[in-house]
Amino acid sequence: MKGPFTLFFNRLIVKKISLFLIIIFIFSILVSCGGNVNSNDLLKQKEDKKQEIVITLWDFPRWESENNSRFGWIEKKIKEFEKAHPGVYIYLKKLKWEYGMFEIKAACQAGINPDIAPVAGDYDLILSGYVEPVDEFFTKEELGKYDERALEALKVNGRLYGFPWFLATYGMFINKDLFEERKLSFPPKGDWTFQKFMDTAIKLTWDKNRDKKVDYYGFDYVLKPGNYGFWGLLTMDGARFFDNEGNFVLNSKEGLSALKKLSEAFQKNVIFPPEAGDRNENRLWGNFIEKKKVAMIFMSSWAIPLLEKKKNEGSGFDFELLPYPGGESQAHSFAVASGYAILKQNDERKKKLCGEFLKFITSEKEQENLLKYGVLPAIKSVQEKAVSENQFYKKSKELLTSAEFLPKVRNWQEIENIINTELLLCLKGKKTPEKALQDMGKNISGIVTSE
Repeated sequence: MKGPFTLFFNRLIVKKISLFLIIIFIFSILVSCGGNVNSNDLLKQKEDKKQEIVITLWDFPRWESENNSRFGWIEKKIKEFEKAHPGVYIYLKKLKWEYGMFEIKAACQAGINPDIAPVAGDYDLILSGYVEPVDEFFTKEELGKYDERALEALKVNGRLYGFPWFLATYGMFINKDLFEERKLSFPPKGDWTFQKFMDTAIKLTWDKNRDKKVDYYGFDYVLKPGNYGFWGLLTMDGARFFDNEGNFVLNSKEGLSALKKLSEAFQKNVIFPPEAGDRNENRLWGNFIEKKKVAMIFMSSWAIPLLEKKKNEGSGFDFELLPYPGGESQAHSFAVASGYAILKQNDERKKKLCGEFLKFITSEKEQENLLKYGVLPAIKSVQEKAVSENQFYKKSKELLTSAEFLPKVRNWQEIENIINTELLLCLKGKKTPEKALQDMGKNISGIVTSE
């Protein structure tokens, strides 16, 4: 007599055999009907899956595109590249300017870096081995098309660590309408001294409605990491911040002379809002372009298209771009070079595709879009076209000619924080110029390592 377990086991065997026969029957029908289920197709699908490549791109918002997105341009380029390269997919992580660089550096340190990021020329990342050299992607003829300053800024020890994209510098933007309202003439070229700047700023600071409160200010500024607008004033007597070897040299007699002039003038005269010197770039921009209560600011060239747009829409004003006011010598601006970099790669095929994509988005044709961004293209022919078509880009290039590029030193974020902190303490009367420069040099020397 069969027990319950035997009966259960026999039924299970019958069910499994029946299921197997059903599968064989369905498979034979699919094959006879010309179905796609065959070993060759399965192998091909596996091979195709193996050939797929995902490239991670982390990027910041740029200019506004047709869909009002500041990522519209790069998203369009990604789609075009993916269409031309079946099996290649590019994942875009949208960064914020406030802390995007911290995210990139943290990811690199954690070993989960993106494949591509706009960090070409970042000295810390390069020396730490996180950035790939890209000389192999350029011929000698191709390199000859670029502004030499852009190439030099992205090189370390003679090797190129990025695909050059643009150059940007700082200058003084003025509200011409406020000048006219106060019946002030614009400073002629070559006659713009620090003393005349101060005299003008004092006259542009006034109580319009006579309620014993200042309604308009002649000047405003920020001391914010990544914004080097104010720094140019410290060069009015011939000082530089860093020498060619990356050594901090602002604590010189020329630097001390300039800081004394600024400290004395700023403490003696009311020419800017009480918040001046903070890190709030939005406040500075709002006072200048939105509220129209500040007549002069130092800003990067990216302000050009924004001011032009406001003016054309009828909500802006006539503006001008001026050089820095001089003292014992002609002051100079600061400049930055920007480009995309390939971060550490173990897959040569992926690295090659990264390079191909970056050449695509930084090509001569694509760099024409940079005029919407207010910067000078790194490719000389596109740069010259911009200069010939727009007076403000021409003036921006003139400022670039004598500009001081950021040094190639480690721990840059810490260094600029030290400089800005000491400057603010001095300008607010909390430290003497001598003490501020002395502390700058002492604190920087403890952390800087030049190339």
